[in-house]
Amino acid sequence: MKINKRILFITAFIAAFLLAAAGLMPRISAEKTNKSVAFTAEYKEIASLAYQNNKELSDIWHTLSGLGLLGAAVPEYTGDELAVYNPVPVSFGSASLLSPKASEKGFNRAVLRFRSDFVYADILWKYLSIKLPTSNIITEGQYKVVILPGSVDEFKFSAIVPDFAALEFARANNITVIFRPAPCTPASGRNIADAFEFLADKYPNIRNITPAGLVAPGYPDVKPLASVLKAREITVSLVEFVKQIGVPALARNAAPYVIPMHSLTRDEIISRNLSRRTIADRFIRAVHERSIRLIMVHPYDLQSGGRLEVFAEDLSVYKKALEARGYRLEWPTASPRRASSPTGALACGIVFIFSLWFYFMRISASEKEGISLLFAAGLFAVSLLAGGSMYKVPALARLLGGFCGAFVAAEAALTALEYYKKNFIFSSIAALFIVLTGGLAIASFYGTSEAALRLTPFSGVKLTLLLPPLMVLFHDLVRRVHPESIGEIIARPALWGELVLIGAVMLALLVMAVRSDNVSNVPVLEVAFRDFMERLLAVRPRTKEFLIGYPALVLYWYLVRWNYIPRCREAVRLAASLAFCSAVNTFCHFHTLLRLSVIRVLNGWWLGMAAGVVLAALLHFVLIPLFRSAYSYLGSRH
Repeated sequence: MKINKRILFITAFIAAFLLAAAGLMPRISAEKTNKSVAFTAEYKEIASLAYQNNKELSDIWHTLSGLGLLGAAVPEYTGDELAVYNPVPVSFGSASLLSPKASEKGFNRAVLRFRSDFVYADILWKYLSIKLPTSNIITEGQYKVVILPGSVDEFKFSAIVPDFAALEFARANNITVIFRPAPCTPASGRNIADAFEFLADKYPNIRNITPAGLVAPGYPDVKPLASVLKAREITVSLVEFVKQIGVPALARNAAPYVIPMHSLTRDEIISRNLSRRTIADRFIRAVHERSIRLIMVHPYDLQSGGRLEVFAEDLSVYKKALEARGYRLEWPTASPRRASSPTGALACGIVFIFSLWFYFMRISASEKEGISLLFAAGLFAVSLLAGGSMYKVPALARLLGGFCGAFVAAEAALTALEYYKKNFIFSSIAALFIVLTGGLAIASFYGTSEAALRLTPFSGVKLTLLLPPLMVLFHDLVRRVHPESIGEIIARPALWGELVLIGAVMLALLVMAVRSDNVSNVPVLEVAFRDFMERLLAVRPRTKEFLIGYPALVLYWYLVRWNYIPRCREAVRLAASLAFCSAVNTFCHFHTLLRLSVIRVLNGWWLGMAAGVVLAALLHFVLIPLFRSAYSYLGSRH
């Protein structure tokens, strides 16, 4: 008995779809329940608002906390900040300037000096003696002098003094604290962890740390600090789009006590002249689309006067927009750890093996032939073996992930492109089903909680973008979909128009791959267009799908139907494959809500197909008749 290969392929993908759906149930459940969001702000900025409005700090906090401001960020000051800004009554500098006694140990020895009656003198010394055990303290007149173990240059950018006044205010007013430790080069990872544990004992309302500076505190030995965080169930923030050395390692060791945070810096707001509406859109999208649960807000930096009122209005807008989407303004907790799904692994195995197998059937022009039951059973057995191997061997899973996505995208593209003589709607729906199945299989297996936090990024994103067009091109040359074979193209002189078109598509692919996940390379006009699409459709389709890939697919159908430009159609086919690369890649963004990823792909599909129909109609009824009229007119003149 023979089985039709296409029917076998469809059956396998239906099985993969069901397995992937089963594996995604924990993620769907977690996304439904994880609806807690909190706004946080720098303590010093809230204090500044109190000064500007001549009000008590506690009154300002009470007003803002009712609008969702639930946490205050408390810094740890570096020597340079103490010397330049003097934010606390502690002086930093060289022994030669601040302490004649300490200068006996070296003129450039770094010292801290504060009055003996400084209210936080005892707790500061205790903290420093734990963090920097070789420090010494001496009394010099009415001052206490801490002799630090190093030179001024070493402590200039090292964090040494927490803002104890801010910590005390937060404890007195039951405010959740986000502590912002910065690197301290002379302190070991163990000493930093012990010093933080001392602070956590004194101030139990510290519920999160958000490392400041370019390097994680204690790096490279971040495990002691991570152990303290886990033991006390204190979360660490991963600030979106901010790269800090060692912070990902700290988060990995502290998992699952990790919460993603989004923040806009003053420089970004001012340099881009971001409006209040744009900032609100950024924050709402960060929460709703990328599962951000902590938002660091600042009083609007382009506002002169009335900053408290504007800040309160902004918070009110954020709060209403989030509550309208079903979110609760409360302090978020870490999500339960979610491991790779075994059914998701089996789904990936089926998708990988059957996509690769059917591609070779296409290459050999045997996809319409039948296949024996025994061979079909063997394919399923190999698929399950591949899925089980991916589940048990992480290195193999990382290697095959990108190929899985690439093979699915290539098969979806070829499925859509081959049915131009039959049923346009059926071919596009079949290709969409292949994309959804492959994307859900990848999301089911690779979309762990660590991946959602971007601690273990999917390694196959660029391969998913680059390989499918090459597979389509190779298929077309072997199967003579393009008018010439590889040998004929090599043997004849180059047709520059054809080469330029194909080269332009491949260059666009390369640029797309390089720019993927790199928000700094997105032009301002494109950002504005994205914002417009977001407001129009709620979930923005990806540009390369609805403006390039799917319109190119419809254009290809049109060109074949009317037998136009046969030598240039290959460039259009390659452009069409971008839609399926991008759609599969959408599911590789594991930090995005799964529901939104599905809607994004569907929006790209229907909107891109509609744009393609409009483009084909414009060509058929306007541009081509105009061209023919102009050609006839010029011919008659000669």
